[in-house]
Amino acid sequence: MLIRTIEELRLHLPNHAYDDIESMTGAFKRSEADVLKSKVGNELYARVLKVYNEHNEASVVAWLLESGEPYAELAYLCQEVIVFDAFMREADKNAISVNQSGINVVSAENYDAATKDGIAAYKKQLNADKHDAINRLLLWLEEACEQGSQDAPKSEIVELWKQSKYYYMVADLFINTATMFDYYVSIHENREKFVSLLPDLRYCQQNYIENELGEELTASLLAKQMDGTATKEEQKAIGMIRQALALLVEARSKMFNRPEAKDEAIGSVQRMAEYVQATLVPKGPEPIDLPHPILENNRRDDAMFIMPTIY
Repeated sequence: MLIRTIEELRLHLPNHAYDDIESMTGAFKRSEADVLKSKVGNELYARVLKVYNEHNEASVVAWLLESGEPYAELAYLCQEVIVFDAFMREADKNAISVNQSGINVVSAENYDAATKDGIAAYKKQLNADKHDAINRLLLWLEEACEQGSQDAPKSEIVELWKQSKYYYMVADLFINTATMFDYYVSIHENREKFVSLLPDLRYCQQNYIENELGEELTASLLAKQMDGTATKEEQKAIGMIRQALALLVEARSKMFNRPEAKDEAIGSVQRMAEYVQATLVPKGPEPIDLPHPILENNRRDDAMFIMPTIY
């Protein structure tokens, strides 16, 4: 489990009044299994847990906050997701106690029992906090992909994250991050929302963009996008492709509701195709003008066949 002490819990939920974290152990484990592992993948989760367990309870908070190590930063972000999700799930249960006399509303001296509306508002806030925490976690992983080659631990993290279904820094899409998509169509850089758009992105790229570019040119531009070797003209083409792709997804996805998106997408695809045709598509040899002798009247070898008029 990625959280063991009251001090760690207080980092993420400072207003809690728990003296013993054991009562939340089951909830934390469920949140790790149901929510966190699907975001980071089993392999990366196992590695984070191994590194986390190398630190004892006395030193773990300092490691999380002060070491600056990539795995410490990642563990902290994972803890946020676990805590907010677990307390959201347990909010109703925590307001109720069960003993031999039956089910009772929890109350304590100097505290007023939470109302039904109060509990609902608390759960709503925790749910928002959980999604914000997931977004921060995915943003950190996204940035690690860009920096991984310069940092050995981050390179390891990226390689492990690639085995997760939430890994979306992939080589087969012209738009492969939430930040990039948000540049053309606003999703407020929401990475969960971006991940949900991946099927539409792939569909539009394969059925519209690749249909215009052809498989060979598509593969070439994707490779150059990933390794940074695109020429000035190719970079401009990739930008136009991304704009067209984002608008196609906006027009297709039920997540958006802007009527103009369809017409804008059609126009954007047309402009992209015209630019690519003019700058990137190899030109064939110029047609050869074969000399055609002009017919001259009364020249022995010249002849013209006249079809009769058909009524």
